[in-house]
Amino acid sequence: MDLMSGFIGAILGAIVAGYCSIKATQIANKHQREQSLENEKKLLAGLLQSIHDEIETVYERYQETMGARLESLSENNPLVWYYPLVSDFFTIYNSNGFLIGKIPSNDLRKQIIKTCTLSKGMVDSYRMNNDLVGKFEYAHKLFEETGLQVHQNQTNAHFAALVEYAKTLKESHKILKIEVASLLRELRKNGVLNELKN
Repeated sequence: MDLMSGFIGAILGAIVAGYCSIKATQIANKHQREQSLENEKKLLAGLLQSIHDEIETVYERYQETMGARLESLSENNPLVWYYPLVSDFFTIYNSNGFLIGKIPSNDLRKQIIKTCTLSKGMVDSYRMNNDLVGKFEYAHKLFEETGLQVHQNQTNAHFAALVEYAKTLKESHKILKIEVASLLRELRKNGVLNELKN
């Protein structure tokens, strides 16, 4: 009888220990999942804050240097101004593409991608304008040195191309300005100005 009650006690003890072990593992796994989700939430909050700061800073600098100049450009005038573009202005956006896809808000994610794509397109447009300015200045220099009509014709053609391209730049700038304002507003609505808590 003692043997039987010892055996039953051992089985009950094993069942209780097994149950406790399973429960402890479930609790640990749940805690780990919660911690993982919390870490990802903080990571995404930091990413959104960084994107906000990057877009705001780059756009303010752009507006001070070329945006205001472009806005004040009269109709049918060229932007005969070389805009130096030597660096990558979107380090945060470019290096975090894998995280941008994890942003829970579809609208916010789309607005980030749209605004950054338009911004990069604007950079490319200024590079194109720089190229046109270079061609115009070179043709004008040749005309001044030689006085040949062929160089005057090239100067006029490049000038006309700059006038037309300035219209494209102004329109792209107008769209970009709206999209940047919209993105910054959306990021602020999503709490990027709140301090991140550890």
